[in-house]
Order: sequence, then structure tokens, then C-alpha cells
Amino acid sequence: MSIRQWTARIGGGLAVLVALAALAEVATYDRKAWGADFERLKADMAQGYANLDWIAEQRRLDLPALSRETARDLDGARSRLRAYLALQRFIDRFGDPHLQLAAQETGGGGPAPASAASAGPPPDSPVSDCAGAGYGEGDHGFGFAAGRLPGWRPLAGGNFPTGLAGTTGLLRIAQFGENQYLSACTARFRPGIGERALQLEVRAALQAELRERLAQLRRAGATRLLVDLSGNGGGSEWVNEAIALFTARPLERPATRQVGPACDRRGIWEGKRPACPVFAAAGAPMRIEGEGDWAGPLLVLIDGGTASASEDFVAWMKDNRAGRLVGARTYGAGCGYVNGGTRTRLRALPFDVRMPNCARFLRNGTNEIEGIAPDVALPMAEPEKAADALARLLAA
Repeated sequence: MSIRQWTARIGGGLAVLVALAALAEVATYDRKAWGADFERLKADMAQGYANLDWIAEQRRLDLPALSRETARDLDGARSRLRAYLALQRFIDRFGDPHLQLAAQETGGGGPAPASAASAGPPPDSPVSDCAGAGYGEGDHGFGFAAGRLPGWRPLAGGNFPTGLAGTTGLLRIAQFGENQYLSACTARFRPGIGERALQLEVRAALQAELRERLAQLRRAGATRLLVDLSGNGGGSEWVNEAIALFTARPLERPATRQVGPACDRRGIWEGKRPACPVFAAAGAPMRIEGEGDWAGPLLVLIDGGTASASEDFVAWMKDNRAGRLVGARTYGAGCGYVNGGTRTRLRALPFDVRMPNCARFLRNGTNEIEGIAPDVALPMAEPEKAADALARLLAA
């Protein structure tokens, strides 16, 4: 048999297999199951998706038209792959990074309910080692070409690199997630420690290291500080402890809103105005008492990679005029998942749809999912140009 004949035979065999797989997909596609999943998803979003009203009202997403379009696509999909793609298109239309398809979670007591929010954090089970607990070593380097600043003098590397450009101190915080600091975890790991206990110990160590870096900058003669949060994709509630280090005064901003509507809101998918908001009653404003490790002028460098928890840092500074924002608009991730967020379990496919059950608003009423604009724009997409523009800004 020639090579050409052999290739043709293999190719033909593959074509047959693909055709058979496609036929199986068509034969097993359950149109009613997908339709039922979609209806449950819409019901859960109406009651438990924190950004639904904002996106419909402010971004003017036509929910009834989107609902009809997706229902039509699912009805005519004829395969699970096409149905999956239709559902993904539906999710993508919201432009919310926290609204996503996720692998289904299972527990020892059986499958999770079809539509549920996590009841709370899991027990503090022991971890075998830092890597097994999900820790890795992130890239902690500056997010722009700091070395181009006139008079640049590096002071320290490690978890929080610092340097001095004239009398401006620079401090890099690349992540607000403890699990991105493997070396800090390794130094504190001991057999039998629980996952939450380890997280808190790593957080305390990182907080102490931040304090020392700020003290080092003061000793070196810094009279103004730039905190580099460019590319910081967020992390945990540790950000609130970190914020307190960068001001000596109390800060305040509107309370984070959590879902908890007082009425049935499913009519929103038919173009009806819901009789109640998606949120529970607003709580008292949030406060952070400044600890004053840094009390001088503050600049915060941001860009399109500054997201989630790091946007919370930025919002606190903006709402309280505690620091000047330079760079580019933040990503717009906003608040994420309180105790796991809201999940809709799909029955036609082994995925959940995960949605944020909280939202944070700036003092001017803007939802953080729109991103936060800088006070002074810099060309952050080009690191060297951004450094040069920053140098001119500092000189001015």
C-alpha cells in the first residue's frame, strides 16, 4: 500500500469517526433539558446576579431580546457543543468577568443543589504542603520600566520590590492574593496546619513585610510614594488590611451591596421593571482606620490589569481623595463572590454558571465593573513610554 493510499485510508477513517461522533451528539441532544436549564439560570440571575440591573439599565443590554435569541439558539442547537456555545455567547454578552461557566463542585454528601449559594467557608482542614494548598510564586517585579526614572536607585527586591527616584519612593504590590507568595508560605508551613490558619499566618507575614518596606523608604528619604498596582489582578480580603498602611486618617465608602431581593424579579426577562432591587437593604458605610505607616503624598499606578481586590484599593483612595491615580482605566472586575457567590447547576452539561452576588459602588454611584479612570492618563500599554511620561509627571 502506498503512502498516499495509507494516508487516504487514515483520513477516511477519521472522517467516519468524526461523522459518527456528530451523529451521536445529535442523537443524544436533549432540547428540553437545555431549555429547562436556561429557564432556571434566568430565574437565578434575576434573584442572585448582583450586576443584572446595572448592566440592563446603564449598558442598556436588551434582556428580553437576548433571552429570546438564546432560547432560539438552544432549541435549534441539535448538539451539546452548539448548545454550549450558545450559552457561552449569552454569558459573554454581559461583559462581566465574574459571570462565567465553571466546573461543577461536588461534595462528600452528594451533588450540590441545582441553584445555590455556598453556605459558608469549608472546615479548616490540614494541608500537606504549600504547593498542595495552591500556593505558587508570582512575578513580583515592577509592572513598568522603573529603571528609566531619573536617579533610579533600587532598594529591595523580593515580595515587594522598592526603589527611589529622587525623593519619590516606589513600592510594587503585584498581587493581593496570599497564594502568590510561595516563599512566605514555605517559611511558615508546619505539619498539621490548617488551610485557613496558614493563609492568615502568611498574610500577617506579608503585612509585616509591607510595613518594613515603607519604613525603609522613609529612612531612605522618600517624601512622596508611588504604589505600583499595574497588572495586579486582585486576591483576598487582605487588601483591606494593606490599605490601612497607606494613610493616617479614617477612610469611608459605601457599603458593599449583597443580593437579597424582597420580590420575584423574573419579569425582568420580559422587559418588566422589577418591583424591588436585586440587593438586600444597604448596610452602614464601610470604614478603614488608617494606621499611618505612610502618611505623605501618595500616587497609585493602575492599568487595565488592575482588577478585583486591587480595584477595591483604588476605589478607597479615589473616594477619600487619599491618593492620586495615574495610568490607565482599571479592568472593571468589581466585587466577586461572597461565600462562593451564586451558582446555577446545569443538568444537561457538567458545568455550573457562577455569578457574583455582591457589587461595589463608588461614592458617585458608579459600579466598579465599569473600571476606575485615572486622574492622570499614561500610555501604560508601552512600558518605556509610560515610565518616561511618569518621569515628566513627577518632575512637574
